[in-house]
Amino acid sequence: MPAFRQDFDELFDLAGVKKGTKFVDLGCGDGKVLAAAARRGAIVTGFEVNPLLWLIARVRLLRYGKRAKVYLRSFWAVDIGKFDVVYFYLIHHHMPRMRAQLIRQLEPEAKVISYMFAFEGVAPVKTTRNSFLYELASFGKVEE
Repeated sequence: MPAFRQDFDELFDLAGVKKGTKFVDLGCGDGKVLAAAARRGAIVTGFEVNPLLWLIARVRLLRYGKRAKVYLRSFWAVDIGKFDVVYFYLIHHHMPRMRAQLIRQLEPEAKVISYMFAFEGVAPVKTTRNSFLYELASFGKVEE
């Protein structure tokens, strides 16, 4: 199920997405969220494993030139540490693995937006109707 367009401005305001923000969408689908962030001036990157959705996202983002990239690969093998805002729409059973990846890779000032699903046992900094904003300090430590 895709994210609702009416939620984009609210969640971008929540995370402070603006011109120059390095924004990544993990599992970007057809690129709608990336395009909305790019319209705000963000430098956007997406990762998608479905070739058809990847192609749609690439075409959708052509107008943003070098400020928008979409890769046909799994985000699990990607270093997400260079991004200011990390966005994803994952189901519950992937959240513990994502939490560990975020803790290992993100800079302390990075923001995390989880759409629809919250991290169990982690208090969000802010919430909207359909999203949860986290900061790295919220996550605690991960057992190695």
